[in-house]
Amino acid sequence: MHARRRTIRFSGKEVTISAAVKDGVFGNDRKHTFSVTKIKKISNDPPGFSRPGRLTFTVEGASTDVVENPASGGDQVDMNTFCYGSLDTGRVRKLVAEIERAMNGS
Repeated sequence: MHARRRTIRFSGKEVTISAAVKDGVFGNDRKHTFSVTKIKKISNDPPGFSRPGRLTFTVEGASTDVVENPASGGDQVDMNTFCYGSLDTGRVRKLVAEIERAMNGS
């Protein structure tokens, strides 16, 4: 799923969040991959009026440093957070349910 210059993927065992960053002329992607076994908590704050939603993972041992140089249209949040718009709310809920099932071993 792609939103706000970030991408989130779930393979069934791992979550990967990519963020577009300013890096030279063409830019680059910064990636953070973590196993569902390292996720301690999932927080999903739905989007509000002129505010993006935030899907935040508390991940054991992961850095919480904020991405200082996001590409234009990107969000200054850490690599454990996926920001999304109101049109993606349903897809994010489904993704959270899939990840929680994997965390519980179902």
